[in-house]
Amino acid sequence: MLVTINTKISTLIKENSEVVDAIASLNPHFKKLKIPLLRKALAPRVTVADAARIGGVTVQEFLNKLKEIGFEVENDSTISAKENTVIMDKSNVISFDVRSLIASGTDPFKGIMEKIKILNENQTLEIINTFEPIPLINVLKSKGFTFEVIRKNDLVYTYFQKTNGSCNLEDENSNSISENNFDDVYKTNIGKMEYVDVRHLEMPEPMTTILEKLENMQEGFCLLVDHKKVPQFLLPELKERKFEILYNKISENHIQLLIRKQK
Repeated sequence: MLVTINTKISTLIKENSEVVDAIASLNPHFKKLKIPLLRKALAPRVTVADAARIGGVTVQEFLNKLKEIGFEVENDSTISAKENTVIMDKSNVISFDVRSLIASGTDPFKGIMEKIKILNENQTLEIINTFEPIPLINVLKSKGFTFEVIRKNDLVYTYFQKTNGSCNLEDENSNSISENNFDDVYKTNIGKMEYVDVRHLEMPEPMTTILEKLENMQEGFCLLVDHKKVPQFLLPELKERKFEILYNKISENHIQLLIRKQK
């Protein structure tokens, strides 16, 4: 098959199972694609160009690695032309540096959503962070927003713009998580729970750790998670995969989550 910068990683994996090992040699981060639940969450949404950015390599380096395992790739001149294309007009940028929020243990999701909701069509929201916010990109792409990611000086600048087809953003996660019945469900599942504490992990490791645990969880079990906050970026992924999430607030920086398959 012919691979372009817009080819989805899920398509490559379906065509050739050696893809994960090949791209993991560029960045060990991609080894997580061996986990089926993580692969279902990320691979269908990530293109070759996206993956190259995540891996910190050029698109050409990424495609060369695919050529080594037998893929046909688009020619160099086509790639260069596409890589040099400016996607967005950044003449009216609203900047939001979320690094200090994350460092303090605060989830930046609410602040980002507040800025997104009041964003005019002639404005661009710039999110400054140390990693690419793929879950946020997935949420906003599904609502019709366009985005661009630029890496510079060890920082990641992610830009979002509204389009004519952008949907109004509501709190879609409000019905995805509940405090009701936490104690009852906890008591009912004693002896049938697995446990993980992600409070010490830096983003985005809590999300990938939880997804990995869920993938390997025994049938009929639920997962108890100690977290610093409700993981807003993770909720859409869990909701899509028919998981129910209950929570118990221990303190301002300590939340317990109970995650189980919906019955």
